[in-house]
Amino acid sequence: MPIEEIQDIGVAGIKTSNVANTAFGRMLKQWRQQRGQSQLELSLRADVSQKHISFIETGRSRPKGETVRKVVEALEIPLRDQNKLYEMAGLPARFVDVTYNAAALTPYREAILRMLKQQDPYPAYVVDRWWNLVEANEAGKMLFMAPGFDTPNMVDAFMAPGAFREMVENFDEVAWAFLRRLRAESLQAPGDEKMQALLKRAQAYLQDIPEPQISGAHELALCPRLRIGDAVINTVTMVAQFSEPNAVILDELRLELVFPADDEAATFFESMVENSKPA
Repeated sequence: MPIEEIQDIGVAGIKTSNVANTAFGRMLKQWRQQRGQSQLELSLRADVSQKHISFIETGRSRPKGETVRKVVEALEIPLRDQNKLYEMAGLPARFVDVTYNAAALTPYREAILRMLKQQDPYPAYVVDRWWNLVEANEAGKMLFMAPGFDTPNMVDAFMAPGAFREMVENFDEVAWAFLRRLRAESLQAPGDEKMQALLKRAQAYLQDIPEPQISGAHELALCPRLRIGDAVINTVTMVAQFSEPNAVILDELRLELVFPADDEAATFFESMVENSKPA
């Protein structure tokens, strides 16, 4: 029997258990089931014996750091939630958890600001895990941060009744696509109460708006049509993220990039930024 599987066996040959073991085991089981994996599938993906995974989930065995690393990577768990699992196992958090403005993130923050600047004259936004607005470029501020913008949360700003909802001509299509994305994100963080609360608010905003029937070919990308004055501006949205981040905040930040979908939209955005410059 591997040492990792007998480390919690007492002098009488009976495994001991404690609250920490049980809490980690319950959370591991929740993540495994959420990912749709059996104990055997996880054992094969993580190269950890099925018996040991069973013992961990029932609290009969305490996992070592290497075992925790293998199972959380095999389950593709977000970094914030990986840290929680390490702590539940009585181990130090594996990933740095600092605020966006921390000095350690200066080179990453500068890279983000360069990307935002390069995106002008087209709008760009940086949001965190819970869709709170972190940064926006000049075009983004002009388009969506006009007087009356009174919430830092993009879900509330976009989906709640108000000016933004009225601006998007195909709001039902875009909002329901957004809601489906939120549902998928909430599944990636089943224990995140803030994410679950955000999803409930989004669902409440759309409770009186029927879900449109759209063929799969029309959902290749999120394409809001913005009504501004007498014009309808066709756009397409893309998302950029850091690859293989080593800090929680970098794992969670997303750049929402808005591009023109045709020449008319490109001209509109270019004129919008140009006209805002001092004479």
